[in-house]
Amino acid sequence: MKADSVYFKGHLCFQKEWAGFDTIKPVNVIIGRNNSGKSHLLDLVEALSQGELDKRGWQYRCRGVLDERSLRREFDAHASGAPLGGNHWDDHGIHFVNTKITWQIDASGDVSNVNYLKDCTLKSRSAPRLNADRLSLIKNVVSKPTHQLNRKAFRRLLADRDIKTEPPKIELILGPDGNGASNIIRRFIITSNEQFPREVIQQELLDALNEIFGNDGQFTEIQVQEHDEEKADGPQGHWEVYLGEEKKGLIPLSKSGSGLKTVLLVLLNLLVIPIIENKREFEFIFAFEELENNLHPALLRRLFQYLERYALDEQATIFLTTHSSTALDFFGVSKNAQIIHVTHNGQTARTTTVSAHFDRLGVVSELGAKPSDLLQANGIVWVEGPSDRVYLNRWIQLYSEGALREGRDYQCAFYGGSLLAQIEFQPSEEETELANLFRVNPNIVVVCDGDRASEDSHLKDRVERISKEVENIPGAHIWITEAREIENYLPGSVLEKALDLPSLPDPEQYEGFFPRTEASDKSYLEANMSRKHYDKMRLATQSAPHMTKDIMAGRFDWEDQMRGIVDRIKSWNT
Repeated sequence: MKADSVYFKGHLCFQKEWAGFDTIKPVNVIIGRNNSGKSHLLDLVEALSQGELDKRGWQYRCRGVLDERSLRREFDAHASGAPLGGNHWDDHGIHFVNTKITWQIDASGDVSNVNYLKDCTLKSRSAPRLNADRLSLIKNVVSKPTHQLNRKAFRRLLADRDIKTEPPKIELILGPDGNGASNIIRRFIITSNEQFPREVIQQELLDALNEIFGNDGQFTEIQVQEHDEEKADGPQGHWEVYLGEEKKGLIPLSKSGSGLKTVLLVLLNLLVIPIIENKREFEFIFAFEELENNLHPALLRRLFQYLERYALDEQATIFLTTHSSTALDFFGVSKNAQIIHVTHNGQTARTTTVSAHFDRLGVVSELGAKPSDLLQANGIVWVEGPSDRVYLNRWIQLYSEGALREGRDYQCAFYGGSLLAQIEFQPSEEETELANLFRVNPNIVVVCDGDRASEDSHLKDRVERISKEVENIPGAHIWITEAREIENYLPGSVLEKALDLPSLPDPEQYEGFFPRTEASDKSYLEANMSRKHYDKMRLATQSAPHMTKDIMAGRFDWEDQMRGIVDRIKSWNT
């Protein structure tokens, strides 16, 4: 029985919350703060590759589709009678074929919480007993699930890595820290063994290296030299890798930067290890940790381009752990990648899958922020548009007395008023047609205009729905304005200074601030400024500097809401 989705808990920092993967893409990017658990999530990948889930002492939550082959092992077509009655396959097992199912496995291997995603229960006087007997066999079917990563070779490159001088060895092993790299290059270059052709290093790897470095450096050759006497850069009898550059000659790797070594180690894993282990590239899972260390963003982008093309061309699977905004912006818009966000609340870690790349979230194309801004932010304040962002930033600054700042403590993003109907905030793994912004970042504040023309007016259906969704998210906050629009909170005294106009009254709670074609009453602009239009963004930027906490405190629910928003943002930063 193959599981499509596997989550686990009970391992190191993943003690109480589920963490894992709904699916596997060619490139899987794992993001999170330092010590959040990114590297420990790779332990699950390794376990899936080895097919040893039952030996780890972890708990699992799985999802899959019951297949005929697995079912026939338990529902024997040649068996009949007790305990099920009738033919075990024709009368029972066959009805479960292609049924989607979820289940859990505890640390001792016992199966529980089995749920069929279609009705497979019998309805008769003997149904309770038969359904229990059927369930017992289904538990056997799913007790030792496999996965698409099963039996693939797992390769890991740690964040702490290096290529050092090494003594010659017959055994070719590349360690996750880079140990063995010099010996592998040496062997391929100088051996007469046809199993290790020198062209792999001196042509294929060299060409790939030059493609990735581009204008940042072009190398003419890769060689090795032996230290035949004791030197500071390597003991006697040790071999070192040298790279040739035009007009520079051969430069020892010990005199080169760690970025160059990182790229070499990646290429050794991708191009050379399959030859050494006599496996095809699609039989490998490559897990690279923090490749961005000491790499220029332009060079890093070319490395990511190479990795994505390699994964597609060779049908290999790549996992990346990263802090890099370059990685998030590059893979955040790739249909070949997914982003898994690891968060830690101080007690346990969990994962959230950003289910769709940002190109598919039509609303996100107008967010006013790059994927990295949103995914790496401590939390997101979702507002309707750019002018709302100006107001909220000023108000947060005022109420926090300058302690909180966008870009450091939180990030604002736009959902666009009418686009609210196309989005949702659901802490759920289920796929829907709506763009789930909860998965972009689970720390959220949502600000919506109430758009009510009177006290008795009802909220729009989409606002009611979003309100219920956000209220069900622990730690989230939603502000549906008591006033009609956010501009109704602007005091007349602020507008006087912003617009250099005398004696402007405070906008009323349900008064239309801007003219509307369907409105019978004059708007605030028409009645007090004799204007039919004023640019929203210009009004916001002109008004914001004249606001103070004391002036704003008396405007409807402003003070209560700002207290809640500021407290929420502070909680994200503790």
